[in-house]
Amino acid sequence: MHGTVELILNSALLWIFLEATWTVLVSILYSFRIPWIFWGSLIILIGLKLVRVPPPHASIVNEVLGVNPFFIGKEIHTTENQGDGERYCMSVIAHRGGGYDYPENSLSAFQNSKEKGCTAIEFDLVLTKDNVPVLYHDVTLERLTGQKGILSEMTWDQLKELDITFNHPLRNKFPKGEKIALFKDALELCLNNDQRIIIDIKEKRLDVIQVVLDAYKENPNLFKKAIVSSFNPMIVYLIRRKEPRIVSSLAWRPYYLSRESYSGINGPGPSRTTNPFKHLAACIMEILYEWALPSFVYYIVGISAILLHKDIVNLRVIEQWHNRGIRVMAWTVNLPSEKLHFSRLFKITYLTDTLLAEKHRVHNI
Repeated sequence: MHGTVELILNSALLWIFLEATWTVLVSILYSFRIPWIFWGSLIILIGLKLVRVPPPHASIVNEVLGVNPFFIGKEIHTTENQGDGERYCMSVIAHRGGGYDYPENSLSAFQNSKEKGCTAIEFDLVLTKDNVPVLYHDVTLERLTGQKGILSEMTWDQLKELDITFNHPLRNKFPKGEKIALFKDALELCLNNDQRIIIDIKEKRLDVIQVVLDAYKENPNLFKKAIVSSFNPMIVYLIRRKEPRIVSSLAWRPYYLSRESYSGINGPGPSRTTNPFKHLAACIMEILYEWALPSFVYYIVGISAILLHKDIVNLRVIEQWHNRGIRVMAWTVNLPSEKLHFSRLFKITYLTDTLLAEKHRVHNI
């Protein structure tokens, strides 16, 4: 269905393009007047300028992200001194703290990442029913805890004693179990460990905006250490609208709105809904968004990085985003051969679930 919908939309866009071209030619050659498309484009351009939130100054972005690995070894890179003559480079990010090695989104995973020499952490932020900010990825509890339930429909008191090691393949390594982490505790630990942080907002409720803003107000060091990210551009935009100093990114993968998963080899996963009309609407929306994201959404939000599914990253994609002033990060890169490919050939930052196969690539160059 997705391919058919895309073909229909592309046909419609082609017709609009041809009609617009014909109208422009008629206006110029026969009517000798400025075509309406010029004035319309000018109005849209002014509108984009008015609603845009510019990204933070390059010095702030470089302090958070460090040296761009894409430019290492080239003469045109920007440096960020760390006080001892070395320059920080965010080369590897522990995805959910390294969820294969330790329970994902847990304080023990973040501490393990620190001990393994990983200087950057990514974790997922959601809200409980009573608006307590916690770290959790899934909508439901079953995969990690073995318990049935939807996290957003449960209070913190109902969640705080659940063991997130219940289904972990290395469960015997954690005899005392592991609890769901509070957002404030995770920030405190990572900042004390001098780790960079990617706050991946999974929460859909707008209450999370004030939660993030309050966290930056209480921990000003986050302006130099953290990135706010989400698949939802509106969430990031509203946060940066109120606090434009925040460094941000957007995440994207094919079929995100219509399918639960995606693989470059196996293709899209199961549909998110059994309702054919909702599925059709999702297909249309994601085709439009795939066009809009690199066209103007990134510009309006003012992102400094883009987190892309590893199977759609190639040198051309990297170059196109770099030409927009946006750094590319790939997720989730777990095989040693893939890590070498992304670090040596593509020269981009990657997110990984395991640090066991890392050869402790130097994070300061």
